[in-house]
Amino acid sequence: MTAQDTETAKRCCGTSVGVIITDQEQRLLMVTRGWWPLGIAPVAGHVRDEHTGVADALIAEVEEEVGLTVLYAERVGRGHVPNLCASLPHVPEPGHYWWVYRATATGTLTPAPDETQGADWYTPEQVRALADRTLAYARGEITEDEFRAAPGLEAVWIRLLHQAGMLNATHEELALARTLYTTPPDEYWLG
Repeated sequence: MTAQDTETAKRCCGTSVGVIITDQEQRLLMVTRGWWPLGIAPVAGHVRDEHTGVADALIAEVEEEVGLTVLYAERVGRGHVPNLCASLPHVPEPGHYWWVYRATATGTLTPAPDETQGADWYTPEQVRALADRTLAYARGEITEDEFRAAPGLEAVWIRLLHQAGMLNATHEELALARTLYTTPPDEYWLG
């Protein structure tokens, strides 16, 4: 990215909302992300770039990404995480202040083709397998091309789901995930 590109590229607002939607079978609704960072993750989006607040962002992102209407949401976590996104990093502190919610939603699952590469429901065992795939990628056991072809859990969600009590992760696993979500893409930021 040139200096001129950096001046005109979009800078991250430094805020995100994450929405953990589960069904009656305790399966987790997740989308396959359409751009970097690669991975499968619950619905999430920036708060301060287009929305009036956290509640507005939560409702809008669920509707935009998966076509569902939020019925109820309860905050299960919040705090700063130094995860990078496709936008230039937030200044002065890279990363996002996250608000994470568990929610129920209704409607017909309709993944947005411009926001995702699809959406599906995942059992706790499948979520763990996706986390293990991401950790194998972090250890260099699978290549970037292999990870692109069959992504695992988006790295920051190993931490966020762990904090929400929905995924057990060791200190080593959390550190490996952090390495992934704090390292910029090879192309640098996409702007």
